[in-house]
Amino acid sequence: MYGIGGTGDVQFGIRANFAKLQPFAIALYTCQGVPMLWQGEEFAENYTLPAGGNARISFRRSVHWEYFYDQYGQPLVRLYRIMASLRQRYRALRSRSMYYFNEQSNLTAQIVAYQRYAAATQQDPEQYAIIFLNFSDSPQSIAIPFPKAGAYREMIDDKARADHLDLFVVSAGELVQPPQPVPSHYGQVWISL
Repeated sequence: MYGIGGTGDVQFGIRANFAKLQPFAIALYTCQGVPMLWQGEEFAENYTLPAGGNARISFRRSVHWEYFYDQYGQPLVRLYRIMASLRQRYRALRSRSMYYFNEQSNLTAQIVAYQRYAAATQQDPEQYAIIFLNFSDSPQSIAIPFPKAGAYREMIDDKARADHLDLFVVSAGELVQPPQPVPSHYGQVWISL
């Protein structure tokens, strides 16, 4: 998001660009560590923090609770709720194991892929999560070597679809491209079934 003129040297972001925050929200909940929300980012708060000066310390930045319900805040709140639910439900998204697909990710096209893994326990089988993030303005495709043969299901929008979006991998290490490109400024989370 970029700033437009504000009060003095305080800049405000353009909230209509909220969609550009979505891949960052997905990354926040699918990367290692504890997800930490920062001052209203989950509903597109639009303050920026000046590098220095009086506005950095003395400008009041109250939370705009009304942003929670407007046309820009509602989709972000929905995404944050979905991602929190997925992180709670799938062990792979909480594990310490992570692998970044350096060769397959295309930083020029602004699409990245990484994998999360949870080892098998006495109660649960091993679990893989494959995450694709598209930071560009257009849909992007990516093919990666899936770590294990079997079925994978895209989970972010699974409840909104009439049918599940499944992907079938024949053999471990097979280069597979999802059946749909990753939408612009969005992502996909594929969980092994």
